[in-house]
Amino acid sequence: MSIKVYLHYETDGSPEKTSKLTIPKKWVTEKYVSDVIELFTDSYNKSNPDHIILKDEVHLTNNSNEKIYSNAIVGEVLQDRYDYFIKPGRYIKDVCVVESESVPSTHQLRCRNYGCNQYYTEEENTATSCKHHVAPPIFHDRIKGWSCCKDKKAYDWEEFQAIEGCTLGPHSTVDPKLVFAASPTVAAANEAEANNPTPAPVLKSIDSYNQENPDAASAAGAAAKALQAPRKSSRRDDGTAKCQNKGCQKVFPVSENSPTACVYHVGQPVFHDAVKFWSCCAQKKCYDFDEFLAVPGCATGYHDDGVIELKP
Repeated sequence: MSIKVYLHYETDGSPEKTSKLTIPKKWVTEKYVSDVIELFTDSYNKSNPDHIILKDEVHLTNNSNEKIYSNAIVGEVLQDRYDYFIKPGRYIKDVCVVESESVPSTHQLRCRNYGCNQYYTEEENTATSCKHHVAPPIFHDRIKGWSCCKDKKAYDWEEFQAIEGCTLGPHSTVDPKLVFAASPTVAAANEAEANNPTPAPVLKSIDSYNQENPDAASAAGAAAKALQAPRKSSRRDDGTAKCQNKGCQKVFPVSENSPTACVYHVGQPVFHDAVKFWSCCAQKKCYDFDEFLAVPGCATGYHDDGVIELKP
């Protein structure tokens, strides 16, 4: 699942910034901490061109001031809803430094087994090439470990990274989170179906289904009902109302509403991976949620209080 983290940058002589970042599920298993740092630095550098942060020259620490490897997989070192701090200086695993100096050949693959992450070639891969863990890491308070080796606990990242794998096997590019044990129930069901095949179901078209079930819920019916539904008034007893236009949501005096009172978006919000933008202003992409909320509207008109008649 996706996780949320809070990144803080507090350095003398430079503007401070805190960003709440939502890291997509795919990033948690495939991206590195440096990619998360880059989300922050891209946003920070746009707002502070005189105080540029180079993503390769900083690293993260946690609340206990423990350093976090920038080339570690996100899901192995970052925790949901935790605070992390951007500090100056590189901090990467030594093994990755060596690999970056000697560029891997195009035939090299990266092992996805828990606790490995080494590069290898299929020609050199054997049944005993990889010493890894068979279950995911566990982070609880300051304690770190692997769920397959619960008797081995660590309190800092160096000790955690040094916990030796408990299983020998070949290197693999398959994400261990996607490997499932064979289910005997499913196997039995497949065997029963093979011995007693059932006739293929008769498929009906959408039109025929709608004709036979005129009162059934459907996307088209729901859209028609939404268009026909009466708008709800947001006016209050004190003479104010809350604007219902997208990207506005301001509380305004009804008596002061005018054709130029509201600046709003005419499109819909779009959230894709870590990127956020409005469909009407697709060129203004944001990574930080606060920056997304601050993107100015692209249309001007009356505030919508649910009562006034809006022109299409």
